[in-house]
Amino acid sequence: MRKFVRRLAGVILIIMLMITAIGAGLYLWLRTSLPDIDGSITVEGISGPVDILRDEWGIPHIHAGSPEDAYFGLGFAHAQDRFFQMEMQRRGAQGRIAELVGSLAIDNDRFLRLLDLYRAARSSLATLPPETRVALEAYAAGVNAWLATRSGPPAPELALLLANEPEPWHPADSVSWLKVMALMLSGNWREEALHAALVQRLGPEKAASFLPPSPDSDTTIIDLEEGIDFAAFATFFARLLPDTNNGSNNWAVSGEHTVSGSPLAANDPHLGFAIPSVWYLAHMAAPGLSVAGATLPGLPLVLVGTNGAIAWTLSNTGPDTQDLFVERRDPDNPGRYATPAGPLPFAVRNETIAVRFSRNRQVTMLETRHGPVLTGMVSSLEGDTDDDEVLALAWTMLHDDDQSASAALLLHTAENWQTFYSAGRNFAGPMQNIIYAGRDGSIGMLSPGFVPVRRSGDGRLPVDGSSGEADWVGRIPFDELPRVIDPPSGIIAAANNRPVGKDYPYFLGHRWEPEWRAQRIHDVLNSGTRHDPASFSRLQLDTWSGLASALVPHALAGKPQTTNGRLLQIRLEDWDYSMDADLVAPTIFHTWYRALTRAIYADELGDLFAEAWRDRPLFVLATLDDDTHGWCNDTVAGETLTCAEVSGRALDEAADTLVRALGGDPSGWIWGDVHVMHLRHPLFGLVPILDALTGVNVPLGGDGYSISATSYRLASGNETFNTFHGPALRAVIDLGDPVTGHFITMPGQSGNPFSPYYDNMVERWHANQPVTIAPGSRIAHAANHLILVPASLTTP
Repeated sequence: MRKFVRRLAGVILIIMLMITAIGAGLYLWLRTSLPDIDGSITVEGISGPVDILRDEWGIPHIHAGSPEDAYFGLGFAHAQDRFFQMEMQRRGAQGRIAELVGSLAIDNDRFLRLLDLYRAARSSLATLPPETRVALEAYAAGVNAWLATRSGPPAPELALLLANEPEPWHPADSVSWLKVMALMLSGNWREEALHAALVQRLGPEKAASFLPPSPDSDTTIIDLEEGIDFAAFATFFARLLPDTNNGSNNWAVSGEHTVSGSPLAANDPHLGFAIPSVWYLAHMAAPGLSVAGATLPGLPLVLVGTNGAIAWTLSNTGPDTQDLFVERRDPDNPGRYATPAGPLPFAVRNETIAVRFSRNRQVTMLETRHGPVLTGMVSSLEGDTDDDEVLALAWTMLHDDDQSASAALLLHTAENWQTFYSAGRNFAGPMQNIIYAGRDGSIGMLSPGFVPVRRSGDGRLPVDGSSGEADWVGRIPFDELPRVIDPPSGIIAAANNRPVGKDYPYFLGHRWEPEWRAQRIHDVLNSGTRHDPASFSRLQLDTWSGLASALVPHALAGKPQTTNGRLLQIRLEDWDYSMDADLVAPTIFHTWYRALTRAIYADELGDLFAEAWRDRPLFVLATLDDDTHGWCNDTVAGETLTCAEVSGRALDEAADTLVRALGGDPSGWIWGDVHVMHLRHPLFGLVPILDALTGVNVPLGGDGYSISATSYRLASGNETFNTFHGPALRAVIDLGDPVTGHFITMPGQSGNPFSPYYDNMVERWHANQPVTIAPGSRIAHAANHLILVPASLTTP
């Protein structure tokens, strides 16, 4: 027995040593994916040396002899730090994720293939001005130069996932990512499908009360009682498409409001939190080019930044640029559909989706004159090919003449309001409130983009595609899009709120954020205090909640049935509505709010509730103020409840939830303990041990209706308020002398977990201590210095 135990111990020891050796070998091999960021590398494609100096935070300062070489250097730096992210982005745009991860991605690939964004991107390239194509080609050459000269695998993730060498980067890869970003920021077709499903379930009047009101709406319902099952589409969109949560803020003030006497601009565009971040900070300097700010890996564009003469910031406008058309098949030929000019054949496209570890999928895509046919795009939506109706999508970003990349590139060299304004003419989308500040003292805002003009209707519901009555007949003329220059107040602020008054002559949309964040910003900016970059950074951290200020009076007027419910009311009485991470009141409020929303509309919506359960504060407030449509009138023990009673019972439920989840001591119900940003690496986060090494957890204050907007999902469960969406980038730009940009993103510049720049910005981001970049100047000390040497200088 002793010999057996010794032998067994020896075998176990050998196995452990082998596992350790394999693990160590794998670790050392994956570390070879770290790029060379010091020394010199000889490359093809540049006319002179390019210096890439990284500061202590890993931000590249790229100095070159020409703008084209600077864009080459940016492509090289992006690829060094974020190539896995870039590869997944272009594969996502092309519908080719299943080639790497298998059948889990089939529905996503099928959907993106249906939209055919990559084809639209290739078509758009031909319409771009020559100088834009040159910049895109130079950037692509920089990415490919890194692929050709790297000494190790392209990224640790791709070393595990990618069997072959990465494909070369193409300009269309860059343009297609702009379209994917537009898709993520455009959600009205999802709401349109939900609205139609609600009409089928509740009838038009009650359904309309659930969604934000549409001014001057004359949309008629087209056969929503039969034919297409809109609930299936609502479910599919909710599963596949990300929530289009808003929260972005941008503002600017003229010199009369600042310490320096020059304009100041601020921005915190809100997107989904991710590791690595969607943003990447960079500075490029060359003769005729000096620009610094936030870029998107995969694109040679500074989307939030300054060039020393002007600054530009952005927030989502949120117009209605997508419509669902009910197309009627020709009863004599299902391969044709009805139009005002008579039946037309569906455009047919066959696609092969390659699937790792499984068989390839052959998919047939249909398209009408309005756009791609959504019916049948996944198995859950497939119907009989002889069905009388199909659903098609019209979307502005599917057009072939999108020159948005050109518009963004022109900002790099714009010198004043006139050149800034002119650049916007080429911008298709996603429509943004772009706030401008100039070295000459001016401030302004322009909201450029392709917004359709409909023959009739307002896009809130699917419409008949056969009659042509709801067809798009043009776009809002550029010179009549929302804009302002040098307002008398010296203040411009945007927070996803309605950009124009109701007297605006064109229909823009119907879904805007409440005024709370915008009003809070205006109140602070109008306080009489002269501002500087530090005061703007403090304002970006403001956690006062407009949602709480509007709803807490209803919580206090509620009629709880339990002692614990009444105790929650007491704790909300003297609260100032701040969502600071160290407070208890925010946890109580949001637990009550979640229970309240469920109590108001879960029973009416039934199996649609999961798709519809999201922040709808204007509906909730309108219902609590005047429940005309009977959302609150549930019957309990033979008694019909009022909204005040429903509110009180939600307090009772909230108390039970908090005790069960967090214990009976209210002092332990800290908002920052439950409102946490959990960043997970997209691959290594799936393995618990690796997740502990590569994940990032940050307790956060704020909520979706604070200036420091950090959103959670109502439908994510009762015990957690984990935040998934917020200010992944913050920027303050001082147009004084010298012009200085103050930027911070997180978790870090590099997407490689082995890099020192992987998560080194988290604490600075949390405290909003931005990194200073002065465009046009060379940093005093570089932590890393890489020189790209043209091959022509080393060739005999």
